[in-house]
Amino acid sequence: MTVRRPPTRVGGALSSVGLVGLLGLAGCTGFAGSAPPAAGPTTPTTTATTTAAPSTTAAPAYELPATCAGLLTASQLDAALGARLPGTSTYVVGAPEPGIGRTGRVTCGFGVTPATDTAGASDPLLEVSVFTYTDAPAATDRLEVLIQSRQAQGVAAGAATVPGAQAVLFAGPADTTLVAVLADRTVALTLVPGLLDAAGTRTALEALAADALGTGPAGTSSPQTGRPAGTTGSAPTA
Repeated sequence: MTVRRPPTRVGGALSSVGLVGLLGLAGCTGFAGSAPPAAGPTTPTTTATTTAAPSTTAAPAYELPATCAGLLTASQLDAALGARLPGTSTYVVGAPEPGIGRTGRVTCGFGVTPATDTAGASDPLLEVSVFTYTDAPAATDRLEVLIQSRQAQGVAAGAATVPGAQAVLFAGPADTTLVAVLADRTVALTLVPGLLDAAGTRTALEALAADALGTGPAGTSSPQTGRPAGTTGSAPTA
């Protein structure tokens, strides 16, 4: 298939406006003025045996994937899209942006035709980014900024379904983007038009977002959600 327009890069939109700082207040109280208890009769000293309370181990922090296969496997992509994407993948690491509370970013492009002697590499058919933030409010704030930005461009924001996450679908003429926020982590997926129909695009992006966040069915790939528009199940061609 021929891709006429590249997918919108969501990384810039998620990091274009500064984050308003939040101030947490904490206080403490004390007790004063109470008299010490009266001394009682002396009793023999005994040795008490105490049992230490079990230590609480914090959940390990999420680590950004070191490869695109660590973000989404080939089987997950195949199952969600209903066909094997042609070409290869690209992997880009973004710098942290402390001003908005972003601690890291990884962007993977899937379905990229490699460069040749006469032409450069193509834009990806599917672009997936994962962002990490200092906390959940910072991640939610970036989603709100993105919604306002896309609506200002005339792109409507609709609800999407991703288990355990707050998700929004942006369906514009150039591409379809799904953004899902889970705690202090955000994933953004953009699919070019023409690969799937509108219903298939929504379902595929929802399934892939769940896979990327780890909230999909444990130990299984995403369910197949539809065939590429105009095909009978064969892999699309670039």
